[in-house]
Amino acid sequence: MQIVRVASESFLSDISRLEQECFSTPWSYSEILSSYKSGCVFLVSIVDDKVVGYAGFYISGDITNICVSNEYRGRGIGKALVESLVNTAKSMSLTDLFLEVRVSNNIAIALYEKCGFKYVTTRKKYHKNGEDALIYSREV
Repeated sequence: MQIVRVASESFLSDISRLEQECFSTPWSYSEILSSYKSGCVFLVSIVDDKVVGYAGFYISGDITNICVSNEYRGRGIGKALVESLVNTAKSMSLTDLFLEVRVSNNIAIALYEKCGFKYVTTRKKYHKNGEDALIYSREV
């Protein structure tokens, strides 16, 4: 497995594909492109020349999304992406990272807590379906 920082638009279609696969309300390609052009830092995980996961964050410290293809889950890729994201943020002199996670996403919550994120607060009815979002943060 290799994790690389996206340095051109070439990986954005892979990120879009993962969004469609992994999320019930995925970002569109144009939203991903707009985020990239606005300075969002994307990291991708590559296994056997295939993009199987990605993570993104803004210089503000806000993490956009972290996801791993269903076929590649349970192999430590998510943890490696989070750790790479933290290291990249640190190299950019960020001090804190923040993320929102659906209250029902127990697997992601366990991963974030394992990676040093701490619960901050709850945003009630944050998602379109009325589900709450938990806010987590971590010093880098």
